[in-house]
Amino acid sequence: MKSNTTLAATQKGPLQKETIIVGGDYDYKPYTYLDNNGEARGLDVEIIKQIAKAYGFKVEFRFTEWEEALNNLKTGKVDLLLATLYTDVRDSIFDFTIPYNEDHYDIIVRKNSPIEEIGDLANKQIISLKGDASISRFIEPMALYKNTTEVGSLPKAIRLLSEGNGDAVLAPYSIAMQTIDDTNIKNLKPIGYSIMPILYRFAVKNGDTELLSVLNDGIDELKATGIKEKLQNDWKIYQRKQISVIRVLRYIGIGLIPIIILIIILVIWTRMLRKRVAEKTKSLQEKTDSLEAMVKTKDKLFSIIAHDLKAPFNSILGLSDLLQEDDDSNDIEHSKYLAKHIHTSAKNTLNLLENLLSWAKMQTGQMNFNPETLLLQDITNNVADILSASAKIKNISIEQSINNDIQIFADRNMLKSILYNLVSNAIKFTPQNGTVNINAGQTNTSTQIKITDNGVGISPKNQQNLFSLSSGTTSRGTEKEKGSGLGLILCKEFIDQHKGQIHVESEENIGTTFTIVLPFPKS
Repeated sequence: MKSNTTLAATQKGPLQKETIIVGGDYDYKPYTYLDNNGEARGLDVEIIKQIAKAYGFKVEFRFTEWEEALNNLKTGKVDLLLATLYTDVRDSIFDFTIPYNEDHYDIIVRKNSPIEEIGDLANKQIISLKGDASISRFIEPMALYKNTTEVGSLPKAIRLLSEGNGDAVLAPYSIAMQTIDDTNIKNLKPIGYSIMPILYRFAVKNGDTELLSVLNDGIDELKATGIKEKLQNDWKIYQRKQISVIRVLRYIGIGLIPIIILIIILVIWTRMLRKRVAEKTKSLQEKTDSLEAMVKTKDKLFSIIAHDLKAPFNSILGLSDLLQEDDDSNDIEHSKYLAKHIHTSAKNTLNLLENLLSWAKMQTGQMNFNPETLLLQDITNNVADILSASAKIKNISIEQSINNDIQIFADRNMLKSILYNLVSNAIKFTPQNGTVNINAGQTNTSTQIKITDNGVGISPKNQQNLFSLSSGTTSRGTEKEKGSGLGLILCKEFIDQHKGQIHVESEENIGTTFTIVLPFPKS
């Protein structure tokens, strides 16, 4: 199925490495696969061969299961991967070319299945490819991961579904239809619209700029000369009907919400930063170290905005779209279900934004510190009430052992924020049916507050970096909840404002205790 069209040899010199080891999925037809003789075939194989011939280097193919293929590039066993989708996690370890091909993810079900749309996937068993981008880009944000079974190849997933295993498969449309036709499967079908577009790219080892540049130039040349289109026509690439114009406009409209929020945050931060720099101009030389720290702080803020706001907004957008579609079905129970999850995602997003804004104010000296004498139990009761819904979802009990006469000298808002973040973290990292305890005691000089859980614990290595801005240490909760790592940093800075201390004691798979020590004010 090769094309007779050939990319002309380029004037540029060959790569320093004479042979490039090319990795890919062994069973990803029509893009990459091994034929009955063990030879690499597929549209992407022809594309890389064209580029290799034009730029004067040889290619050797090493196709495996996809999860192994990703690891081979990570460990340097191959130099590039074919048919790779961009994700935030992969971007941290690989470099990507410009896109050279596109497809769409679809939901494949049996013809007698009750599943008719995305919302019907709740509590259904999904079969997916190990290491596939759909897991981080769709399955986890839509809270479907716990019902997902991962297998070594997409054609295997399609065959298992046809044989009665699972309820649905998430797969690129071309690969699903190719498998259905090749194996003469009669009982499967795609449903609804495509759930998300796919842009295929080549991935190379992080920092391999020479190979990345050659691949980008080759892709541009293939597109400009029409060879890429000719190759695609030679291979049977199934085309999925595209999303309607109305649906596109709806996505655009909903998509303006996070853009506006991001712009507001960036404007506020920029104004505060400019004011701070203006006030410190006269002592610029003495404050060089301080300004460098502010720049790092700004970079961290932008990084959190760019990465951690994506997941909750993707969830809100997807669920909102499903809720809008319910207007025609009048399914009240389904609408309530979607609205509940939208509310949860929005609440999590609001908490992140509140932490971001509080932290930004703290860095620029805009947050007032107003300590007063408080009844500690009033504060802990309030925090427990706010987090009771989150705890109830995982059947976690929040228990308190605090005398009702313990008084503490602290800033009310800062203390609530400290306790909220610590108790929220405890819930996040405690499995179903666990317990979170809030205890307090006093000595002659201070008040000690302990937040204890029986969750997954923290490794000794991560304990050293918990309160470090530059460490980037974040973990997922027991239900795959995501965090920015900002909550503990905010706690540390608020406790420092009180001249207090915070300590952590933890053992993996046993639990964690955070201890806050706030001193009494000097008379």
